[in-house]
Amino acid sequence: MRTSIANRHSIHSLKAVVTALLVVIASSSASAFQMRLEDDRVWLQARNLDLMDLMERFAHLGVDVEMDPTISARLNARVENASLESTLTDLLSDYGYVLTWDILEGPMGRMSRLAGIRVFRPGEPDAMETIFTEQDQFQVARAGDGSGIEFVADEIIVGFAPGSNPRAIRQLIHEIGGTVVESVPELGIYRIRLPPGTNVLALNERLKSHPLIAVAEPNFVYRLPELQSAGQGSASQIGSTRSPGSGTSPVAVLDSGIRLVGGLDRYVQGGYNALHPDRDPIDTAGHGTQMALIASGAVTPAGASDGEGIPILAIRSFDDAGVTSNFAMMRSILHAASEGAAVLNMSWGSPVNSEFMATTIAAALRNDLVVVAASGNDGQAVPLFPAAYDGVVAVGAVLPDGRPWPQSNHGDHVLLAAPGQADFPIGFGGRPGAYSGTSIASAHVSHALGRFRARHPRASAAQSVQALIRAVEAENEAGRDQFIGHGVLTPTALERFLQSAP
Repeated sequence: MRTSIANRHSIHSLKAVVTALLVVIASSSASAFQMRLEDDRVWLQARNLDLMDLMERFAHLGVDVEMDPTISARLNARVENASLESTLTDLLSDYGYVLTWDILEGPMGRMSRLAGIRVFRPGEPDAMETIFTEQDQFQVARAGDGSGIEFVADEIIVGFAPGSNPRAIRQLIHEIGGTVVESVPELGIYRIRLPPGTNVLALNERLKSHPLIAVAEPNFVYRLPELQSAGQGSASQIGSTRSPGSGTSPVAVLDSGIRLVGGLDRYVQGGYNALHPDRDPIDTAGHGTQMALIASGAVTPAGASDGEGIPILAIRSFDDAGVTSNFAMMRSILHAASEGAAVLNMSWGSPVNSEFMATTIAAALRNDLVVVAASGNDGQAVPLFPAAYDGVVAVGAVLPDGRPWPQSNHGDHVLLAAPGQADFPIGFGGRPGAYSGTSIASAHVSHALGRFRARHPRASAAQSVQALIRAVEAENEAGRDQFIGHGVLTPTALERFLQSAP
C-alpha cells in the first residue's frame, strides 16, 4: 500500500498504475459525468457536479472515502488523457487530499488500485469523517424470475481463460464499463464493479460465452440462517472446559465475527475481518459468537457431553445485516487455510450452487481442511450449499432426546446428525437463552473434529472424516437414512471417535 498527499501548499508526485476502466454514471441530480482511469491518467467529463456525488462514485468503485462533511463544492471539468494528480489539484484547489493505493495480483499482472481518498480543509484533517466505505453493508439485488436468487448489485466475479492476453482482458473490462475492485490471485479471479443499474444477469449470460472467460457469475449473496427459539432457557454462562493446549490447530468459524463474552477470549487463537481486513472481526449479530462458543467447547449442546477446549479462528464474513457475498466467503476460506486451520465450520447455507464456491471448497479440501456445514433449518429435502458439495461434512440436527429435529433439512448428502439445541449467554435475533438449529449441530461436529485432529495430528482430513463415520455408524443399527445420515454424534459415539485410530 502507498499513499499520495497533496494540498494547496505542497504537491507530491503521484506514481501509480491503475487498471484500465471505463465508468459511465448518471448522477441522481441534473448533472452527469463520465470518468476513465488508466495508469496515472484520467479522462473526465463533469458538469455542475457536486463534490459529494463525485466521492460517492469513487465509493461505488470500492474506494473508502473520508471527507470533512462541511465541504461543499460544484465541479466542472473536461479532460482527456490528463494527469490524475494535476486534475485533482485543479478540482480540489481549495482543499487538501490524500490518496491510498493497493496492489492487486492476478492474470493481468501486478496492478495498483485506488483504495482510499481523503479530502479536508488545509490544516484540518481531524474534521474528516467516513462518508462512504466499501462493504459496510452489501447492496443486494434479486433475480426477477421468481427464483429468489440474490446477488450483490452491480458486481460480477470473473475467471479468465488460461493464457488470455492481459491487454485483451483490459479491453474487455473497458467495454463492459467495469472496474477491478479485488482479486484472488490463488484462484486467478477478479471481482468487478459495474456502472449503477447494470443488468448483471444479462451481462453475465453474455460473458459466459466470451472466449476470454473461463467462469463468470454474479457475486451471489448468502444469509445467516434463522435459529429457532427453544424456549426461555437459563442463558447459561460459559462452562469450565479446559483451555486449549498450545500448538493445536484451530477450528475456523466463518460467520458474523466474535464478541468476547465471558471467558471466550481464552479460546480465540486469531481473528480476521474478510469485509474490512484492517478492522477487528467484531460480531454485531450474535450468531458468530454463538457458533464460536459451540466450536470451542465453551458451551455444550443439550444432549452432548462436555469436552476439552479447542482454539478457534474467528472470521467475520457477514455484515451487520447477516449478509455475505461469494467473493467475501472465498476470501475467508483462503485465509483460514493460510492460517493453518484444521477444520472449517460453515453454519449457514444457500440454494445457490456456485462454481466459484465449489472450486474454493475443493481447494480447501486439497489443503487438508475438514469442511463442515449445516444442512439447513427449513425441514425440507432441499440440498443447501456448501453442505451439498462433494467432500463437505453435511450435518443435520437432533433434539436432546436423540430424535431428529423436525426443521432439519434432509437428503442423501447428509453425512451425520448431532445435537442441535443449546443455551447461550448471547442472543441472535433475540435474547440470550435456548436456540435450536443445524448451525449448532454443525459447530458441535466441528468441535469434535477439532479435538480428534488435536489428538491425532498425523491424521489427514479424509482419515478424520472416515473415523467419524465409523464411530456414528456403530451407534446406528437402522443404517443410513436422509435425516441422520450414517448416525448421530451421541456422547458415546464421540468418545469412540476420539479414542479410535485414524
